[in-house]
Amino acid sequence: MKILLGHTFPEKAAFGSSWIEDWLYRLRCAGFEVYPFSLVVNQLRPVIYFDELDILWRYKDQKLLSMYEQLSKELLDYDAFICFNGANIHPEFVANLDCITVYGCFDDPESSEKLSKPVATAFDLAMVGNIAELDTYRSWGVKNIHWWPLGFRYDDYDSSLTEQNILEAKRNVDVTLLCERTTRYRKKRVEQFVSAFPNGAYFGRGWPSGFLPEEQRIPLLQQSRIGINIHNSTGPINFRTFYLPANGVMQICDNKSYFGKIFELGVEAVGYDSIDEAIELTRYYIEHDADRRRIAVAGWKRTLTDYNEVSCFQIVVDAINGLKCNIKEKASCKNDVILLQNEGSLRRFINKFILFVWVTFNTLRLKVRAVIRKFLSKIIS
Repeated sequence: MKILLGHTFPEKAAFGSSWIEDWLYRLRCAGFEVYPFSLVVNQLRPVIYFDELDILWRYKDQKLLSMYEQLSKELLDYDAFICFNGANIHPEFVANLDCITVYGCFDDPESSEKLSKPVATAFDLAMVGNIAELDTYRSWGVKNIHWWPLGFRYDDYDSSLTEQNILEAKRNVDVTLLCERTTRYRKKRVEQFVSAFPNGAYFGRGWPSGFLPEEQRIPLLQQSRIGINIHNSTGPINFRTFYLPANGVMQICDNKSYFGKIFELGVEAVGYDSIDEAIELTRYYIEHDADRRRIAVAGWKRTLTDYNEVSCFQIVVDAINGLKCNIKEKASCKNDVILLQNEGSLRRFINKFILFVWVTFNTLRLKVRAVIRKFLSKIIS
């Protein structure tokens, strides 16, 4: 099976298109025929949320339609298309694709209203990153839904780590958290936890120590005893969920009931329902190191087996293969986008004018919103 994976990562060093290309290259080395396709129309704003996407589609933005035309031609040689980031693909376009279409999204529920909800039902299959949101997709009418764990990447851990090292080596950092400290959704909980463990290792946007240099990330994790995981809302849905245990760190994570669907609680990891409980559990495992090490080893084994790059992508392939037998024949999209561009000069002029006015207004709106948010964040902090 040949798969085209569409992404919205721009050309930049960290988490850019090269990150995707390197990941897919490793998957091809593992035997998957999967290749990247950039869905980016504007490098400055690579992700187009649905309200804007719908305007660009309705009034036939030439950059968007040109990308769609290129994508539709490319897909003639593929069995399946994955919209990896869940963005930039209009439901009316995807409905005409004759290959199997897969919607991937890792931004629920914060971005559901403007990202996934308006488009997910147009795809044959939804691969949802947030295990807590599967029923939400069902409530929208999405019929074929599977959980797609983020897993950990090859550069998220040191492969030389051993069970003996986790059980016996000394770790000098009691607790570690690598995440931003500014988001209002979790800031209060983060502050409460940090006040209980002020000597922990905390890095990211909004911390006094700032960002941790990438080359220091894995060494820090492999010196950490406990990793706390705090989400904005439902989850678990972040790379921390997987790179913590991959480095022999015992994880304490929120969203306890759903976390228990990923790891066996009390055996492979520890879950909590409130920050008070998280603080109590952290204190317990700092004092009971043998219990911590036992859980860390079990979590490490589970992660390396079930949540590595190959295992996680195999989940997608299995879901597509399971759908193949039931999917109905669909009409080809070969000429759809080209036809959309064949319209009269007056209509083209009207569309261009409407788009110009809308884009100008939207740009000003976003700039004003950014200034207001910056001002408010200074007041709050």
